[in-house]
Amino acid sequence: MPKNMIHKLLLLSVLFFIVNITAFSQTELDFNRGKFDKSKTILLVPFDARIYFNDATAQMLSNEKMTHDELMQYFRYQFNLQLYNSIIDSCKVISFYTDNTRVDQSDIDSLYSIISYEWIPAMENRPEDPDDVVKKNFFVRKKEEKERKKRQEELIDSQTRIVNGEIYQKQVKKDDHYLNIVIHQKEVLEEISRRRNIDYFLFINQFEIKGIYNDPYLSGNPNAQRKFTVHFSLYDSSGNLVHGGMGETKIPFDLSDKDELVRTYFPEVIRQIILNIGF
Repeated sequence: MPKNMIHKLLLLSVLFFIVNITAFSQTELDFNRGKFDKSKTILLVPFDARIYFNDATAQMLSNEKMTHDELMQYFRYQFNLQLYNSIIDSCKVISFYTDNTRVDQSDIDSLYSIISYEWIPAMENRPEDPDDVVKKNFFVRKKEEKERKKRQEELIDSQTRIVNGEIYQKQVKKDDHYLNIVIHQKEVLEEISRRRNIDYFLFINQFEIKGIYNDPYLSGNPNAQRKFTVHFSLYDSSGNLVHGGMGETKIPFDLSDKDELVRTYFPEVIRQIILNIGF
């Protein structure tokens, strides 16, 4: 084969490789672009083991040689690990899991001891990066738009108004509320902040997997689903709430593979959380 023909083939192969790599990279979600300050340090606080709910536990343990608490700790560790890996390139991160010492355990016990929980309206989510929106699956976006429109209609319907000469108000569901933490001794956060040079505390407040039971026709339906929700609060070093809300997605009702939950559904919930902790 002539040398010039070989050179052309090699050049075409290189170009083909570059195009494929570029195309692949554009399908990946970029959690970090332009949303963080690399000079800041954030401390990840995993959810308290007591604030955990999973009504699919029996199903998930059917093929596992582990206890309820071991399954909970598995999810606790894996969620923290994915969250850590998702933001480590964008800011300094300290995790009680990756830095597992007696001091860490003492600090986390101190933090748990000064907080309580309350249900309050979730803060408005930050708008997504336009590039990220394009990358999301078309049908997923359509479904989200439909659900968002339904919530807006329900909000309008719930407003107090006069109907046929009578005051009317429809009861509002608490779907837009999240489990927030209340800090009772801000000086504890301030002391930990000074000692560890922390700028922000990201608390994971509750890990919840719960069946969607409001539709009676879902019983026995192969399309039935559960809702996977993680509540979070972001506080600054002075103990002021910066942002609070939740990341959530739906999972198949019959999902029993714990690793599939971690692999397939954790990233979407983490993406929603990270979207709202830009600073």
